[in-house]
Amino acid sequence: MAGIATTLTSWNAGVTRLTAPPRATFTRLDRGATLGRPHDFVQQRCVLDATLDLLAQDAPLKPVNLNQICP
Repeated sequence: MAGIATTLTSWNAGVTRLTAPPRATFTRLDRGATLGRPHDFVQQRCVLDATLDLLAQDAPLKPVNLNQICP
């Protein structure tokens, strides 16, 4: 199916899995800091890059846990 590729980053893996997004990354960061801790530009960039990299892959994909990739 052709269309616009989408991806999702979430701190709540349990609820997000129920929605079955085509591409997703999960973090264990606090609510409101899904893309990284405040002022932690390295972590924020890591989460953002990993999430956007999923757009280059055909969906559906297994969700990616970023806890070890972007500590």
